[in-house]
Amino acid sequence: MQNVTTGEEKNIVLEQQDRRLQEQLQKIRHKIMVMSGKGGVGKSSIAVNLAIGLSLQDFMVGLLDVDLHGPSIPKMLNMRRERLPRRPDGRIGAIVYSPNLKFLSIEPLLPSDDSAVIWRGPLKISAIRQFVADIDWGKLDYLIIDAPPGTGDEPLTVAKTIPDAYALLVTTPQEVSLIDVRKSYNFCKKVKMRVLGLVENMSGFICPHCGKEVDLFKRGGGQRLAEDLGIRFLGRVPVDPRVVLAGDAGKPVIAAYPESKTAEALEEVVRNVVAATEELYRDVEEGRYMRVAIPVDGPVVSSNLDSADLFALYDVEKGQVLVKDVAKLPQNTSLDVWLKEQVVTHVLTTTLSETLQKQLESLGIRVVSGIPEKIKSDMALQDFLAGIVK
Repeated sequence: MQNVTTGEEKNIVLEQQDRRLQEQLQKIRHKIMVMSGKGGVGKSSIAVNLAIGLSLQDFMVGLLDVDLHGPSIPKMLNMRRERLPRRPDGRIGAIVYSPNLKFLSIEPLLPSDDSAVIWRGPLKISAIRQFVADIDWGKLDYLIIDAPPGTGDEPLTVAKTIPDAYALLVTTPQEVSLIDVRKSYNFCKKVKMRVLGLVENMSGFICPHCGKEVDLFKRGGGQRLAEDLGIRFLGRVPVDPRVVLAGDAGKPVIAAYPESKTAEALEEVVRNVVAATEELYRDVEEGRYMRVAIPVDGPVVSSNLDSADLFALYDVEKGQVLVKDVAKLPQNTSLDVWLKEQVVTHVLTTTLSETLQKQLESLGIRVVSGIPEKIKSDMALQDFLAGIVK
């Protein structure tokens, strides 16, 4: 007799996977999705060299390739024939590249290196969730996620699955690339993903004969765009023929040619990424950046968090409200998991159960109870920001 999965059983499976996701993500301090508005800007090269550079600074690093149709990470690391290791406890681990770096791609899971992945959205979403929830990444300082170009299923799934990930945007100085990377920036605003900064790749050309730098693809467009958007400029990386040779040979240039100008530029990007991630992390830890959820019944605060299904969500930076949304808790979804998916850092409520409070605090969500009944949510937030309620 054929087994039929009921809707209730499916919800239980997804909730279990959600909890495994949260358990795994709590072991990773910083998550960075490397994005570009268009292909051909060297995004994967930046992702690989960033991961290598961080690992050389003694950080524990994971590199996740979510380009399911054109995975390039195994080739660039010269590890196309490696297969996923199985742990003594039965769990599957990521592939170890070095003592400080492990990676995962769809390619080791395919029947052959040349197999085509012909999947629509639901299959891609499921695979990316499994890459995080079902793979033993261990404790990491950084998880670098190499996403395909554009704003399709893969980056959208990462934004939903890893809601506290930062976006690192990669562009070339050319106008056509700058136009497309603006779309990636707007995507981040739409899904409420914080932007770590922008890297200008292929910025100048290093002549292999004389070593001089030539502005082959212009220069400075990425830096001007970063200033225009009000985001960090993380550095400029020149074109160097050895980048192509090193990538094809599976020897990332930052390690293969450490004395080159390109490696020096990449090392500066690594240093800037470390400084930027720590700054953003401290903003959350010290309350300069918050995402506050308040259960509401119309315009006023709901009387009990446990039974609430409608929430006012506020993005607050340095005491100023940047964005306000209203969102409904989906049916058959656990409240604590959903709040974590919404990147909530604080919850303001009138009352809640001790069990729910412990669940939220275990996820790093601070709970502020005792909000007066029938007060408007905007006023409750202002009282919290003013220190009237704590």
